[in-house]
Amino acid sequence: MRRPTGEHEDAVQPAVRLAMPALPANVALVRQALAGLTEELGVEPARAADMKIALTEACTNVVVHAYDDEPGPLEVTMAVEHERLVLGVRDRGSGLHPLPGRDEGAPLGFGLALIASLSDELGLVGGRHGTEVRIAFALSGASAPPLAIQPSADPAPESDAIVLALRPPERTSPVLGRVVSLVAARADFSIDRLSDAQIVSDAIASAATGHLRDGTLSVAIDEHARGFDLLVGSFAAGGAQRVVDDTELPGLGSLLERLTDAVTVEPVDGGDGDGDGEQLRVRLLTRD
Repeated sequence: MRRPTGEHEDAVQPAVRLAMPALPANVALVRQALAGLTEELGVEPARAADMKIALTEACTNVVVHAYDDEPGPLEVTMAVEHERLVLGVRDRGSGLHPLPGRDEGAPLGFGLALIASLSDELGLVGGRHGTEVRIAFALSGASAPPLAIQPSADPAPESDAIVLALRPPERTSPVLGRVVSLVAARADFSIDRLSDAQIVSDAIASAATGHLRDGTLSVAIDEHARGFDLLVGSFAAGGAQRVVDDTELPGLGSLLERLTDAVTVEPVDGGDGDGDGEQLRVRLLTRD
């Protein structure tokens, strides 16, 4: 395994946050996101497979147990911390206690022992406001402080869309590409249209750097009958159009405008007291 690039202390290490409805089909999206990140980090295939199995077990637990057939979010974080990849899985359900009850088998009713055997460190905290599992995998032989397991204070996601937050965009572009490709595949896109979706996601990740308000690329994926929309941001005033312009190729025009069905600039609340921001809405539809 090669060591992650950008290991200087002040470098921005890759970090990914996902939020989506806790549905069986969305577990595959999480796996694809992790595959993209391990690809960027140069993780050996066997080690990456262990990571995917552990993450799948934790996410499946949320889908099956967290909400008693009611709708609810599945939240996943992936971050490089102290030369290890730390995966977090959170639900907002009734919560699960880490010890087995009188009539239960393994703790939590999912493969906790399997996750522990595959990872280097496992932490869990549960309560009436949900459960958060954190799983750590060393990326080098360097020592690291104990895994923090306190629940995050982030508010529950409000959208039913699939939402990704990627930082920095240039090092997490494989995550976006793999997630968008899977969404396109389940929308029954043709092979050519799948290729278009991949090119569009790569172009967005590349062009967005330098135009974002805070260095984090946020992409919400809104699926509908004939395809999906990508809501990309948040950009400062004029930044969204500059992203479109930055994808222009000589003689071809903007890739975003050429390969998508619609590209529009929309105002959004900047949320930082520094005026309103912008987002791009990029529409991709199936084509007969």
